[in-house]
Amino acid sequence: MKYKIKSILRKTNYSLTDEQIDTQASDYEKNILSGNYDFSKYSKMTFTYQTKKRIIYSYDEMSVENILCQYIKKQIDHTFHIKYKSRKQIINYLFNTLPLVKDLKDFVIIRTDFKSFFDTIKPDYIYEKYLKESIIPRRDKEYIKQYTNQFKYCFAGLCLSNVLAEIICQDFDQLLQARLDSYGVVFYERYVDDMLLILNTNITKASFLSLLNSVIKEVFESCPVKLNSKKFNYISKREISLSQNFDFLGYNFTLNHSVNNKNKSKIDFLFGMAPHKLKRYKGIFMQAFLQYKKDGNLELLRHRIKIYSSRVVVGRKIGEDKYEWSLRGLVGNYNELRHHLESIDNATEVFLKDIYFKILSELHITTPYFLKQSKTESSVYNVYSCLERNRSIVFDESIGMRKIDLIQTINKLSPHYNHYGKSYFQIVMEYFSIIKIE
Repeated sequence: MKYKIKSILRKTNYSLTDEQIDTQASDYEKNILSGNYDFSKYSKMTFTYQTKKRIIYSYDEMSVENILCQYIKKQIDHTFHIKYKSRKQIINYLFNTLPLVKDLKDFVIIRTDFKSFFDTIKPDYIYEKYLKESIIPRRDKEYIKQYTNQFKYCFAGLCLSNVLAEIICQDFDQLLQARLDSYGVVFYERYVDDMLLILNTNITKASFLSLLNSVIKEVFESCPVKLNSKKFNYISKREISLSQNFDFLGYNFTLNHSVNNKNKSKIDFLFGMAPHKLKRYKGIFMQAFLQYKKDGNLELLRHRIKIYSSRVVVGRKIGEDKYEWSLRGLVGNYNELRHHLESIDNATEVFLKDIYFKILSELHITTPYFLKQSKTESSVYNVYSCLERNRSIVFDESIGMRKIDLIQTINKLSPHYNHYGKSYFQIVMEYFSIIKIE
């Protein structure tokens, strides 16, 4: 147990030394084995996005309860061979598949997801059906049983919600694909509760919904899992109109259908960012310009725009010989678009090229000096330009920005910044905090 807790602590608190990790891991292990934890000590926060409200459950990051949940998750992941899908890999696979789809004699594209997914999966049902008779050690099963008794559903925010959902969803994926086998499954991916299927044989919308709902009922049984009817897209080649679209994992996909003078049908794809993502990023950028309008801090705005426009790569050493890499920023999240700029949709292209100038106009702000040439020339302050060139800012001491350069960068914004005794990764995180980047 202690070894796994040490691994958890390394990822949870980047400022701890190896000696501190060892000491704290011993303390956590002692408290867990002594029963000094209480799964009822969670907090709830309500987040509002537009008109939607979502309740997020959580434990304090360094609490015994949270560390124990992280430990349980590791045990379940190992026992059930849980493989968490990578959004990047799924999107790359989809982009490589779609050019082949348009030339199929027949196809059906279906995009759907579950309604209030985590709030409909019962932890106690997962425990009884999968965990109770598993090879997980008896002591760990007791921890899991105590946890599943505490919550009616796998509420969002709790680290065990994802893994408990993935256990049952593995069965769902297998059964659904088996039932669709005769329709020729060209593409099937599920990312948490979002699903996209492409079949090379026609199936009516009604038949598919009947089949899908029967699989849901069979797998989830007493869990009140249902489809989200507002996010259901059905596109059949036999019924395709001039233009149809669907979004998946933040991307927007448009099928344009045309017929030439020889009555031959042709389908082309356009790619872009989903409308709600364009709105979200505009809101993020808008906050930076509103802050500048308020305080006049041009250097802060310049740093923020430079980060917003780039593919930001952050390296972090985990242990002695293991590295963890993470991507940040719009260009990092939508990097696949750079391979398809000739097929990018108009809304996305305009956004990437002109968003900063549109915000400046809306807020009646004079164009800053560093943005003046970014609309007509290749620039680190233009999102489209950075996406096209795959411009990256690498925060890693060995292959990216040097520590001394990073400190000098921070000093331009915070002259009295104290970096002594801090690791490179800690300084990077504090730089993001100073420029108000998540």
